[in-house]
Amino acid sequence: MLKEKEHQAKSVHSPKRGEEPTPAPLGSTEPSTGSADATGFSTLLSARPAASSVDHVVNSIKELLLSKKVMPGDRLPAETELTKLLSVSRGSVREAMKILSALGIVEVKRGDGTYISTRSVEAVFDPLLFSMIVSQPQFAELKELRLILEKSVVRLVVRNASEDELRALRECVEQTVALRNSPERDNEKLLAHDLEFHRLLGQACRNGPLETVYKFVMQYFKIYIAQSLLKHTVPSQETGEAHTKILHAIEQRDEAAAERAVEDSMELWEYLVFKP
Repeated sequence: MLKEKEHQAKSVHSPKRGEEPTPAPLGSTEPSTGSADATGFSTLLSARPAASSVDHVVNSIKELLLSKKVMPGDRLPAETELTKLLSVSRGSVREAMKILSALGIVEVKRGDGTYISTRSVEAVFDPLLFSMIVSQPQFAELKELRLILEKSVVRLVVRNASEDELRALRECVEQTVALRNSPERDNEKLLAHDLEFHRLLGQACRNGPLETVYKFVMQYFKIYIAQSLLKHTVPSQETGEAHTKILHAIEQRDEAAAERAVEDSMELWEYLVFKP
């Protein structure tokens, strides 16, 4: 009898020849060897501890993503299966999926199921953006944050930007200068071109996580950039050259010059924001 039980235990934990091994359980130090299927989720999810049922479902899915035990495009178990695996009610699962969907973490496909999202992570940053707005950080803190990020971005752009990416940056700068010198000033277009320049910088740095964070921070600074445009109604050579100097340093593949250009641009921008 004992030998029979030992044989059964081995048959459960040892994959057959040619089969994918089952992903490691949540909390294990072993990485996943492949995306989870409906059967594999039983080893990844655990019953609810003494905490909010909705929070438990949300945090369980987040942990699976962070530990790469599920991947974008993976299908989650059906609602009834999740209630059993996590020991929560169907109502809690539904509420959790609404939250995860709002955060951009899952996609609910009618008549098909719920999948880990393959879309951009922009929606995930919306609550973080709101949190930053509510916390009302000091301008000096925001300036320091942007300066740290932007200097890191331009360093990587100097190293990694392709000729096509440099061309896109150059065209954006030329269009911005033309708009600034136009007799019919259009602040909305100027703002759009300013943000586009920074979007192109983030893209050309070739670092996905840094690009995402930089894009998020620039969205927070959007109101300040708009404010500086409204205050500075007469275009000047200085404002027209801010992005041009950054671009020139990048084209010369000069990291130190690119960082100095960012610092000069930030000082000018701060002056325009607080200009009486």
